[in-house]
Amino acid sequence: MRFLYLIAILFPFVLLSQDNSKSVFTLKPTLGVNGCQIHGDNYSGYNKLGLFGGVAVNARFNNKTSLDIGFYFSQKGARHNPNPEKGDYSYYRVNLDYIDLPVLLRYKLNPAYFITVGPSIAYLVNYNENINYVDFTGDFKFNKFETGVNIGLGRKMLKEKFFVEVRCSNSITSVRDYGQIANLVFYPNPVARFFNKGFYNNILTLMFSYNIDFKKKSETQQP
Repeated sequence: MRFLYLIAILFPFVLLSQDNSKSVFTLKPTLGVNGCQIHGDNYSGYNKLGLFGGVAVNARFNNKTSLDIGFYFSQKGARHNPNPEKGDYSYYRVNLDYIDLPVLLRYKLNPAYFITVGPSIAYLVNYNENINYVDFTGDFKFNKFETGVNIGLGRKMLKEKFFVEVRCSNSITSVRDYGQIANLVFYPNPVARFFNKGFYNNILTLMFSYNIDFKKKSETQQP
């Protein structure tokens, strides 16, 4: 809920800061693919692919800075395939379906490139888990809410209508807790104590967006 309050607080300032002669709201339908792994599951590598898609509203402050408020469907999770050549016969796959709501500051580095950075909150709508080809869905619960931090690098294409971006997102709250006994382990490093309470999503997203500029459309309709 604090995240929603943050949006409610920031949005009026976005409106007031608009330069009406130059700044407009744009809608950005987006489609992409996630490379997924989970920190804490004893496996490594972005071995699971997931769908990423949705829409964002961009509120432009000025020619360099704007705010993206997104609403996305995002598939996360992890996958480990057997490797008999190394004596590894284990199999693991978990698929996590989220509704993802990021609020990102977008800054133009130059006419072509931009960066995005900001927090997000996600709600888990569905999941399934398979360990060594046995369905464990429902046996070990995942947390319904995930908060995370996002940073991305993008490039405009085709006269600011199309954009491509590579975005990295990481959980800052665990998506599954280790449990009471594991949480009693003491880590001397405060960073390790914070990030060793369970499983954390680690996602790389390749995304393509299309810019729909409402102001320009309305201006072209004027006589």
